[in-house]
Formats: sequence, structure tokens, C-alpha cells
Amino acid sequence: MSGYDIKKLVDVGLSHFWNENYGQIYPTLELLVDDRLASKREKTSVGKRKRFVYSITRKGERAFKGWLREPTVMPIVRNELQLKFFLSCNLPTSESVRLVQEYQADQRAMLEQYQESAAVLRRSIESGSRPEELDDILQVTSSASAERSEQCKVFYLTLRHGILSMKARLAWCDEVLRSLEE
Repeated sequence: MSGYDIKKLVDVGLSHFWNENYGQIYPTLELLVDDRLASKREKTSVGKRKRFVYSITRKGERAFKGWLREPTVMPIVRNELQLKFFLSCNLPTSESVRLVQEYQADQRAMLEQYQESAAVLRRSIESGSRPEELDDILQVTSSASAERSEQCKVFYLTLRHGILSMKARLAWCDEVLRSLEE
């Protein structure tokens, strides 16, 4: 994939648990090439800008599989809404309510997007196919139906984490708003 393709994949498929920006992606790709964990080749299309496509090397595959086997580190959470809400105790209650209501609206919109994606993935799992959108993003050449179905299942189960997290955040918003109204 190109750096642009990777960013698109992160934005579309991983944003409920992982975010990256171009300022992180491109330097990391260059480091991977420098360490011979990935290779880089120029790809040009008629009438389009030149772009670089990166591929994992065998050494990169071994490093990747090793990384997957390592224990995970607890995430460092930085939630600006929670910090602002915590500190809003010195402001009128209406400010705390406003903060939570804005957050709640954002969470509802995101939950709706996740649920739409989940429906697409569920249909794909049931039919044994993979949505065209995923093929476009992943640029996967594998045609094995079982492999495509398994990928969709993993994507779906990962997305379920995001959906359940959104529902928990919305339940928290409801609880806070009820409490602040009292």
C-alpha cells in the first residue's frame, strides 16, 4: 500500500481504536524500509502523480508475527472530554451539561456509522463474501472464500468492541445528564 492507502485504511477501518496521521505514517514507513522490514517501489499511473507503494519483506513478516505474540501494554488514555468534565465542577452546571450533550451527539453519530459498517460485515460473513469497499481499501488479491470470510469476521468482532464502547459512553452520558438534572 501507499502511505495514503494506509491512512485511508486506518480512517475507515480502525478509527474506533487507532488513529494515525500522515506525519506518523510516512516517517514510520521510511524507518521500516531502512530496517529492511519493508520495501518501497515507485508506482506511476497515466495522468496521476507518482506514488510509492510499500510491501512487507520476509524479515518484516517475522518481526510482525513476533510483535503480535508480545504481551500488550495497557493503553494510556487521554480523553479531553473527561478532563473537561472533571474540571467543570468550578463552572455552572449548564456548562457541564453542554459538554456532555455535545459529546453524546458525537458518540451517537459515530455509533450509527459503526452499526452501518457492522451490518455490511454481517451480510458479508453470512454470504461468505467480502465487501467491495474492503477489497478497495486492502487491495487484497486473495480469492479464497474462507479467508475472506474469516477476515470479515475479525473486522466485525473488532468493530463490535467499538460499538459496545460507544454504547457504554452513551449510557454514561445518560447517567450524568440525569444526575445533573437532579
